[in-house]
Amino acid sequence: MVEKQNNIQDQAVAWAIRIGAADFADWEEFTLWLEADPQHNSAYENMLRAENKYVELSNNVEQEKENKDPLPIPANDEFIMPGTQTNRRRMMFGAIAASLVFAVSAGVWTQMPQPYDVMTGPGQTEIVALPDGSKITLNGNTNIALDHKKPRYARLDRGEALFTVVHDEGDPFIVDTGDVRLVDAGTEFNVIRSAEALDVTVSEGVVIYNPGRENVSLPAGKRLYRPALENRVTVSAIAVEKVGSWRTGRLSFAGETLGEVAQALNRNLGITIVASPEVAGRPFSGVIQLNQEDQQNIEPIAAVLGVQAKKQGKGWILIGDDALP
Repeated sequence: MVEKQNNIQDQAVAWAIRIGAADFADWEEFTLWLEADPQHNSAYENMLRAENKYVELSNNVEQEKENKDPLPIPANDEFIMPGTQTNRRRMMFGAIAASLVFAVSAGVWTQMPQPYDVMTGPGQTEIVALPDGSKITLNGNTNIALDHKKPRYARLDRGEALFTVVHDEGDPFIVDTGDVRLVDAGTEFNVIRSAEALDVTVSEGVVIYNPGRENVSLPAGKRLYRPALENRVTVSAIAVEKVGSWRTGRLSFAGETLGEVAQALNRNLGITIVASPEVAGRPFSGVIQLNQEDQQNIEPIAAVLGVQAKKQGKGWILIGDDALP
């Protein structure tokens, strides 16, 4: 919990610096970050309160200076026309942001381990804003490791994440997952790591799969699938609009097993769903549109999958149509 709060504070600092820039335009991305977690809004409000306090203190200092006898102006000083001076509030915001960055660097970042984990529970999502403007959108039941010393690196231990990366040829973004390395070439891509398989889909730019070994290039509209415990990979086409479509509750499958489908439902619905051994290996291709009612009753989804859903404890189990109730 403490690591998550510290991470949110770091993100708030990064957003404060970006928004303070005169050419800032990523308001939609900023809004998504605020809406992803109530703690995000609280952290950013704390930043604004800190800024206002700084402005108030600065105004008091300036007022004291004005009450003193003015110093003579040197004859070679240039006269600055009113309205051409740098916006004073922006300067003060920059100062407060800089001081907060220093506080994070000297405090939080040195007190916590440099690598840190960001985790989501089933049914929860999280948007991680990185200092360079990149972002990682985590689906439910996901664990990703980041590193303050390596801001262009991530390790996906489990779950699903959509990476929206600011490209830098001199410093490529790297994602490790298991024994696989993915290297960005200016891109947006989705990665699923489960017990059954690794699934990588690309909607923009290019991703390089294991550049030092297989060196498979995945441009936009391509999908790489690698079953667990196997070295073979399959590359196929995918519609770019399907990449990361889970953010809108739309789950697309193309031959995944019902065991993998069950895990996807777990991540997105936040309830326990397992596939019985009899049906876990069955392939499924199709689209499932989730809604709020699915958390209470997944039988309509089971019908689409060609199986039955039975209550099991607090969750559900997928069984064959011919299975005994």
